[in-house]
Amino acid sequence: MKIIKKILSVLILIFVLLNYVAVFADTETVSDEPNTKSGNVLLMDNTAKRIIYDKNGGGRIAPGGFAKILTAIVVLENINDVSETVSADSKAVNAYDFSLNNMGVLPGENLSAENLLYGLLLYDAGETANALAVHVSQSMDKFVEKMNAKAAELGCTASNFTNPSGMPDDKQYTTLADVALIVNHAMENETFAKIVATKTHSISPSNKYYNSRHLVNSNKFLASNSPYYNPNVTGVKTSYVSNDDCGIALTYKNGTTSLLCLVANAKYRDGVNQANEDAKNLIAYGTSYYTPHNILSKDEIMAEVKIPNGKESDRVLLTSPETLVINLPKGFDESKLEVKIDSAKKAKAPISKGDALGQVTVIYEGEKYATSILIADSSVSASPFKGIINGITSFFTSWIFITSIILIIALFVIYTVLLNKAKRRRSYVSRFR
Repeated sequence: MKIIKKILSVLILIFVLLNYVAVFADTETVSDEPNTKSGNVLLMDNTAKRIIYDKNGGGRIAPGGFAKILTAIVVLENINDVSETVSADSKAVNAYDFSLNNMGVLPGENLSAENLLYGLLLYDAGETANALAVHVSQSMDKFVEKMNAKAAELGCTASNFTNPSGMPDDKQYTTLADVALIVNHAMENETFAKIVATKTHSISPSNKYYNSRHLVNSNKFLASNSPYYNPNVTGVKTSYVSNDDCGIALTYKNGTTSLLCLVANAKYRDGVNQANEDAKNLIAYGTSYYTPHNILSKDEIMAEVKIPNGKESDRVLLTSPETLVINLPKGFDESKLEVKIDSAKKAKAPISKGDALGQVTVIYEGEKYATSILIADSSVSASPFKGIINGITSFFTSWIFITSIILIIALFVIYTVLLNKAKRRRSYVSRFR
């Protein structure tokens, strides 16, 4: 009986240990895909511009609040100063459906373009889009033309915009793949990036509005009192079309990890926005998906370039100007990692220290992950004497000179052969006269 109890105790202990190992292993392994319930999802490694996870990212969606991102960038690229005053056009403001998100801009109200952009991007206020559009282009139709032209310029191939606010329209559509292009371009604009990272913004009373407006960013990932708060989220914007079609665009940056997370067609039920839930899961997935891998160290020597006419030296070393660390999938196969170095074998002086004379390309599983320049580690001035000698040497070793010599020799050989034939013929004729 005691033996049986001991055997059972050992079996139980083994069972517990196996379960512990399995649980521990699960924490170290990246799942095949993140847990998402929204209709359209896209997760991108923003450093390599590589898609990590795609769930109908190319499917057509209503732009909703995402249209305002494009509106903001068209405004910022077409005004002289964000401090300039915008007088809200009555027709434009009244054309907006105020049952949707708004901050109560009144016809004829004077506000700075900057304050209207804060309303547009933080508070999702659609009437501000209309007011800005008319200010920039004199009419909303002309502004929409600029929107579509900008989208096409950015490489959007499946989008059509019909209004600047994202107000529902069957003829207005985009895809998350196109939204990714728009967001990444917008985040390169310092004013845009600053606005979408702002938690709250106050607008002083105006000529039509006698109280201050206090705008709170609708992006819960930026609100420190929110369960979704993430200090590494740097923007971008929420989207609301209906309770069955919510969305969010997020940028995330932490160390070497840079992510773009896009969600659309998410449901809002019982106070829970599924777009936020899915975005939270996507960020967790993206941060656990990668492991940093050092490719180059700063000042690491990677190649050598000859400088035939160099005065101080006949060569320079090419080094990395910075440490290059890339993110690779956890458990990556190092045999599939390729570091390709491209540089000229020769270069002409003068060469200045820091001149870019080469490039490193990092490829994994056939995909380009990153590129970095290689720079000269020293300066080399030109030697006139070496220049003359090299010029002469270059001429006598050039294909033109070599081809010319070959041609001359060939012509000489042909001439000699023909001359000999002619002599033999004359000798033969004279013999039989």
